[in-house]
Amino acid sequence: MTLPSLYDDEAYRGEKVALRFRWILVAMVFVLIIVVIINGDKKEAVVSSIIALTFGIYNLFLIFLFSRGKVYPWVRYLSVSLDIGLLSVHIYSLSVFISAFAVATASTILLYPVLMFLSVLRYDKKLILYTIIFTLFCFNLIYILQYPSLDQELLTRIISTDPFGQVYKSVYLLLFGVLLLHIPDLVNRLVKRHTEIVEEKNQSELKLLLEMKENEFIEEKLQYARLINEQLKDKNEQIAAQNEKLKELNTTKDRLFSIIGHDLKNPFTVLISISQMIKDQLDHLDNEDLKQSLNIINNASTQGFALLDNLLDWARSQTGEIKFDPVPVVLNEFVRDVLVQTGPSSEKKRVQICNKIGTAIVVKADRNMLQTILRNLISNAIKFSSPGGEVVIEAMFDETVGRTLVSVTDRGVGIPKENLVNLFNISKHQPTKGTLQESGTGLGLLICKEFVEHHDGNLNVYSIEGEGTQISFTLQPDN
Repeated sequence: MTLPSLYDDEAYRGEKVALRFRWILVAMVFVLIIVVIINGDKKEAVVSSIIALTFGIYNLFLIFLFSRGKVYPWVRYLSVSLDIGLLSVHIYSLSVFISAFAVATASTILLYPVLMFLSVLRYDKKLILYTIIFTLFCFNLIYILQYPSLDQELLTRIISTDPFGQVYKSVYLLLFGVLLLHIPDLVNRLVKRHTEIVEEKNQSELKLLLEMKENEFIEEKLQYARLINEQLKDKNEQIAAQNEKLKELNTTKDRLFSIIGHDLKNPFTVLISISQMIKDQLDHLDNEDLKQSLNIINNASTQGFALLDNLLDWARSQTGEIKFDPVPVVLNEFVRDVLVQTGPSSEKKRVQICNKIGTAIVVKADRNMLQTILRNLISNAIKFSSPGGEVVIEAMFDETVGRTLVSVTDRGVGIPKENLVNLFNISKHQPTKGTLQESGTGLGLLICKEFVEHHDGNLNVYSIEGEGTQISFTLQPDN
């Protein structure tokens, strides 16, 4: 990239600086005009006015170009030529109209370097070289033109005014111009060095940024790996839990097959054997024997049906086929309807059922599920009650949990402590015989627990072996 194009924007700004300095020159010339008019040098005032007017018109021309955004390279050469040329004309006019000594004054040797320096602001070496040559030309031209008019006594007394002094001053301007000529290269080197430093800094920052990004990427990968490990750990735990659940389900399945194969088989075995006996010995049986045999058939059928009903309810609950449809239920009336179903078994054992539920207690429950819950709990209470015993059904609102607490209590054989732990684990549950050796599977109580949980309630068992059992559960009141 060439230097002029590299500093094109700065050259544009330099031209604006020169424009502002030119306005200062105009102001200085106007001050001079006032002074020379006061002193009576009207011809010099006219020349100075022309110079000031030329500077002003050119500045307005530059302002117009700036507003259009079109400042061409040749404008720089025109500006330098006008600045140095008009300054030379001004100095020459002073030497003509006021004093020939003006060509050798200190102000002359100072003003030319200032205008030469303004060319540096355009950052163009060719322009600086042109400025040096044109300055030396104008500086020496006006001296040559006015040399014959200089006082010989003055030339003798002031060495800087003689030709040797003029050469000395010209060499000074030349050396100053050569110095100015090196400024663009110096600035260029400084800019390049600064650019290199910036690039090195950017490279370092980029390298550091890349390292940070790489570390962040590695950290993200590590976090992702840790997340995967946690997920794998969770999956392994889930698999282990599922394996444990599967093992439990397999055990439950084996237990159910045992129930179906043993407990469901027994009633049918009794039915087949008794019905076969009646068939074979019908002619030899009296009414009492026949009545006893029919009672056995009825008991076996009832037990088989109850077991089959519980198996079907449990299977439906496991497959999600049971629909939960809670409705308001008047609990006292509902319990009376259930007691109709359990009436034969309670009458057979002479167990008194006491329904102590108030007539005003209303709960919100699924009628089919609630019927299964109460039927199983009441049937269990009857089964484990001694003949002539009592089963109490109660209900009350429990303010601590904000629910209705329903309980079924018997004074029967109770449940051993070792059996309470696995009461709701069908794979480990040990069934207990009733007081008249009624068989049981424990499946009914498990169904009760699941149906109560469908109602967002809890089922609790409190039992003392030899004293009896109380099973309670909670339901949502119908507010």
